[in-house]
Amino acid sequence: MRTELNNTKRIVIKIGSSIIDDNHDKIINGVCADIIKLLDEGMEVILVTSGAISQGMKVMEVQTKPKDVKKLQSLAAIGQQKLMLIYENRFSKSNFQTAQILITHGDINDRVRYLNIKGTLEELLDNNVIPIINENDVVSTEEIKLGDNDNLASMIANCINADLMIILTDQKGMYDKNPDNYRDAKLINKINVEDLKDFDSDFSTHSEIGTGGFITKIQAAKRAALSNTYTLIANGLEKDVLNSIFKKDDVGTLFIPSKKKLSAKKQWLDTTDNRNSVIIDEGACKAINDNKSLLLVGVSDVEGNFEKGDVIQCKNRKNICIAKGITNYSSDEVLKTKGKKMDVIAAEFEGKFNKELIHVDNMIIIET
Repeated sequence: MRTELNNTKRIVIKIGSSIIDDNHDKIINGVCADIIKLLDEGMEVILVTSGAISQGMKVMEVQTKPKDVKKLQSLAAIGQQKLMLIYENRFSKSNFQTAQILITHGDINDRVRYLNIKGTLEELLDNNVIPIINENDVVSTEEIKLGDNDNLASMIANCINADLMIILTDQKGMYDKNPDNYRDAKLINKINVEDLKDFDSDFSTHSEIGTGGFITKIQAAKRAALSNTYTLIANGLEKDVLNSIFKKDDVGTLFIPSKKKLSAKKQWLDTTDNRNSVIIDEGACKAINDNKSLLLVGVSDVEGNFEKGDVIQCKNRKNICIAKGITNYSSDEVLKTKGKKMDVIAAEFEGKFNKELIHVDNMIIIET
């Protein structure tokens, strides 16, 4: 067993679409049996599952995954019930209660709803109930897809401060190069998250059923690291894979968090996906990188409409997002300050003036 996993208590397990397949009935039975063993050993498990659309495709005998959003949503509505029955039937035989939780990115973006999700999950775990989470594909659109639930799993890991996130897929883990293209590709046993920037993003194969390629798994590992959560990617089609993860040291790829754990608020900021933004000058970019607040005078332009208290992006003049944070002003108010000096802005706002658009404590820097 890898020593890094010795003190693991709370686990988020993400099961990919390729595992939830009628042709893999024995596999999913084995995975659920392994989860029951973990629960019996005193671990807490939150299950994040893909597969609603693929299950809907089977029910409706659809051979090729549609691209039309409405068709995908209807298939998700049909498949969601069947997906839950798969888990309910397996866990109930061992007297474990399950609870279904459907989440959209809108739930994640809203701080109150995000905290409600956290509270609900904590309560379910306290009562030995297995939370089973899926993106609510029925109401999601292409713009707010979370990425085959890889990113959703990492957001949940951050939300409930998981010790470990396990992503079960049809691949053995991360390779040093794409094994489909290179015969000499080698499986990476463990890697520090900070070292991921030295690798090409095309690590491995892409599932025809799921929407997330391996790049979303890398993104998920990076996000999970913000809460000091380890990530392990392994082949869920292999027998006793979960049991092997905790008994052997050569299963899958382990991603080791290397940064100092962020505050709960900054972890939440990282999960948000608000497209509204401000364009900032070079001085403001430098201030942010120096861990300082963003001042109103550093804003060159505004994109989109936002209100005070919304999360917005901070983009440089190359249109690259370098930070996200909670704004102290609406987009209309920011536009009124554009190109003006601080004393002029202060006079216009009179006694309600705050020179900071985003305070450093309400901001997270985005790696570029």
